[in-house]
Amino acid sequence: MKLGMIIRPQPEEFDHLKALGLDFAELDLNPVDFFGQPVSEIKAVLPSLKEASQRTGIGVEAVGRWASHILNADGSVNDEEWSNVQSIIEMAHELGAKHYLCSVAYVPELSYYKNITASIQVLNKIVAAAKDAGMETSIVNCCMGDNYIRTPEQWKLVLDEVPGLTIKYDPSHSFVHGGDQGAYLQEAFEWGNRFGYVHIKGVVQLGQSNEPNAWKIMGLAKQHPELKDLLFKEFMPAVNHYDNPPAGLDSINWTAFFAILYKHGYDGCLSIEPHSRTWFGEKGDWGVEYTIKYIRGLMFPGKD
Repeated sequence: MKLGMIIRPQPEEFDHLKALGLDFAELDLNPVDFFGQPVSEIKAVLPSLKEASQRTGIGVEAVGRWASHILNADGSVNDEEWSNVQSIIEMAHELGAKHYLCSVAYVPELSYYKNITASIQVLNKIVAAAKDAGMETSIVNCCMGDNYIRTPEQWKLVLDEVPGLTIKYDPSHSFVHGGDQGAYLQEAFEWGNRFGYVHIKGVVQLGQSNEPNAWKIMGLAKQHPELKDLLFKEFMPAVNHYDNPPAGLDSINWTAFFAILYKHGYDGCLSIEPHSRTWFGEKGDWGVEYTIKYIRGLMFPGKD
């Protein structure tokens, strides 16, 4: 296994990873509405990112684009978003990435059946484009941006119809549909042989998850900025019983989860995702270092 971390598309981030002793970088180039930048801005810094990667010896293992609303209301492929996806796949190839991470947003105007069939069609396009660029494609199990292909219910319908598609699995996301104990151990047992990439992010949660509702509130705030203050009064109670502390200081049974990964012979990337309104600044830096030490202790060293 290799241990890396998600970074911002900035050259100095590679130096930070090297100082932490990590193995690789992950870049997630999401749409602007979901914490991303315009594709044109990423293209402008691509040469400096490539230089920083080569200079530090920190390779880019994965590039992702989550929360991609790639389907139109009638189920056809959105040409503008498809162009963005193609550009990002090309940039990922330029950086030497081996994994492309994606999602497909649910289209409310279509039935569930039509959503599934449209998603299968576009995912086959994405997998083919990434394969041509030397990458394996994994679909994320995060609900951000209305991604819905994130549980066994959808994996049973989609994965076999999209040859080459694997799962980017983050155990913290299973708490959305698995309550305060999550469903990650069962999902890992049943689907671990289809994991192509793994995220490392802690979670603590009281009761059932309000994350889907929180994303809806954020979406409404973006559509109606004049109501932002009112909507966020509703948003904050929804997140006060949930947090993403550093892995190892959270509710996930990481030792059991790793045992299941080993059972399935997983020997791929482990990517740390610092993601919390609590853990930032000096405390956040300490949390990342804690997670690195903790996860390294679970990684089979193999032979020198």
